[in-house]
Amino acid sequence: MITTAIIAEFNPLHSGHEYIIKEARRITCADCIVVVLSGGFTQRGDIAIAPKHARAAAAIDCGADIVFELPFVYATSSAEFFASGAIALLNSLKKIDFLVFGTESSDISALSAAAELLIKEPPEFKAVLNSCLTSGMSFPAALGQAYSACSGTNAIFTPNNTLAIEYIKAIKKMSSDIQPVAVQRSGLGYNDINYSKADGHISASAFRTNTENIIKSNLFLSNNSIPPELEAFMSETLPAASAHSALSGYNRIFPVFNDDMFTLIRYAILMNRSHLKDFCDFTPALSNRIQRLLDKEGTSLFSGSYEDFILRIKTKEMTAARIKRAMLHLLTGYTDEACRTAVNYLRKGYSPYARILALSPSGQTFIGAIKKGCDTILINSLGKSMPLLDENAQSVMHYDILASDIYSSIVADKFGYTMPDEYRSGVARITHSPA
Repeated sequence: MITTAIIAEFNPLHSGHEYIIKEARRITCADCIVVVLSGGFTQRGDIAIAPKHARAAAAIDCGADIVFELPFVYATSSAEFFASGAIALLNSLKKIDFLVFGTESSDISALSAAAELLIKEPPEFKAVLNSCLTSGMSFPAALGQAYSACSGTNAIFTPNNTLAIEYIKAIKKMSSDIQPVAVQRSGLGYNDINYSKADGHISASAFRTNTENIIKSNLFLSNNSIPPELEAFMSETLPAASAHSALSGYNRIFPVFNDDMFTLIRYAILMNRSHLKDFCDFTPALSNRIQRLLDKEGTSLFSGSYEDFILRIKTKEMTAARIKRAMLHLLTGYTDEACRTAVNYLRKGYSPYARILALSPSGQTFIGAIKKGCDTILINSLGKSMPLLDENAQSVMHYDILASDIYSSIVADKFGYTMPDEYRSGVARITHSPA
């Protein structure tokens, strides 16, 4: 059995994602496509537009065979730890042959060379990186400058390339046998939000922005009415299965936006303003900046949208994504101490558990093939599996459960719908064969 993995957020699963799934199967002749999926919150610090189980089921409908959840502590981390957490999970399964990812560049040798440079960190690289950081550059920008200085080539640290490089770096550091395969992306870039049909595949950012704008311009419609403009937009940009999932969940579990969690984040900041630095990703600089802004502006700091709030805090040195990740960690009470527990697993190169969200019959066959040989605990029923987890693994799982409970409370507050809790959310078993 040839098994190929994809690491994804599917926020939401659009036509470009479906293309990657199909290309992964075609290029590697895969019998089984394994997806590692972020839960309700993402690597750039955003809340997912739809619940994880809905996105996982859409992945199966669009050609994947089994979907595992990437634990919250890795899913909402830096590119390095996001990638390391996902590779550690795949490595623990012991049966993954290939990892396929979308990139701005399909030159795997260049991506591999960049990964090698990050592992070795030669003196010249370190010197340029530190100099750029000292001058006030953000870490991603400084990384690109340091790479250019050492390699003599243009920086390749674009958003998707950066993750690809981190995947390859993690594979190398863990001495994994997984073979990386790059597929060049088409359509809009990662951060592009303006979309027209001529652009081809939409970006997830553009989808979320356009969806929110369409809904805001149709507020005169009754709550349960789907704006015709939105229905047409989804049919144009999403695979049929993903569009059906979104539209059938409209105003019940979809769509969820960052503004929907802003009240909770405001409360968390005000309750913890004197010890923000205790939470993961809250550097002294970020903690002090928020303190100063609160002292100066009071609660008017929170006026406007969530994105307005983030932009008030953002500086040249602090990226918006880093700040938003810190806010998620504050919201869930994820401390620096808990972060150290999560990172310890990565140093050992394995995952505390592998929780299944959805599978097809081929996915069920895959589970049967790995059950005895994998290096982690497979979870399909949380109630039955929790006693099998040691104290550290339960600590990591605690944040998965809490993050899901928070997501569910946001859905309930917005739509009046009560989602099943983590102990009652079973595996979605999709009985038809993948497309």
